[in-house]
Parts: sequence; structure tokens; C-alpha cells
Amino acid sequence: METTLPKVFALVLAAAVLATSVLIYALGGRFQAVEAKAYSGARRPWWFVLGLVAFAALYLAALAGFVLAPERTWAGWTLMVVIPVGAALKAGLVILNPKGRAAVVAIEGDRAWRRVALTRAVLVPVFLVLAYFA
Repeated sequence: METTLPKVFALVLAAAVLATSVLIYALGGRFQAVEAKAYSGARRPWWFVLGLVAFAALYLAALAGFVLAPERTWAGWTLMVVIPVGAALKAGLVILNPKGRAAVVAIEGDRAWRRVALTRAVLVPVFLVLAYFA
């Protein structure tokens, strides 16, 4: 299997989702403090901004690799077009919208956060399949 930037992008997404899902599950309700720092207040914390910049840089590199590739697969289109549109929609609904941020900050308790972790973890095999076929 040839390594391409879209494959690397998918694998990094899978690893990030897995790591954060495990963290959320382990912390349970204590993860609320992390979410509150990321989504409440007038400014985002440095680590949140750094994560967004790193994600954007990786995406742009993968997008360039996808555009310059001699062949584009359905998985590549999904990774480079569909998922970023979904991420932009989420950003608009949650990160950039005060009501969306308030809804995320309002999630409370171990059970609710563990449900969030398990829901997110479903994306890991999806990203692995996309990496395989990209």
C-alpha cells in the first residue's frame, strides 16, 4: 500500500479521535473543564488554536497531495471534500456560534461524557477504512 498524504491525514484523524475518545471516557465529567476552556470565553486557549493550525496545515498538505495525485479515489474525495465540509459545518454550529458553544459547555456528568466518547469512537474505523482506500 502506497503512502500518500491523504492516507496520512486519515490515519492522523483516526489516531486523534481514538486518543481524545479514550481521554474523554477516562475523565468522564471531569472533561467538562477542558471543554469549558476550549469553547467558553471570548478567546480560545493557545493549545486549542495550535491544534486548529496543525490540523489546517495537515489538511492543506493532504489536499495538495490529493489534487496533484494522478488518480483520485472515492475515499480521497471523502477525506478531502466531504469531511472538511462536515468539519466546517460543525465549526459554524459549535465553535463559532455562542449557542452551540453553550450547548457543549452544558454537557455534564460522567455518563453523558462517556456517551460522547463512545459516539466519537465510531469514527475511528471509518477513518481507517478511508485511509486504506485513499
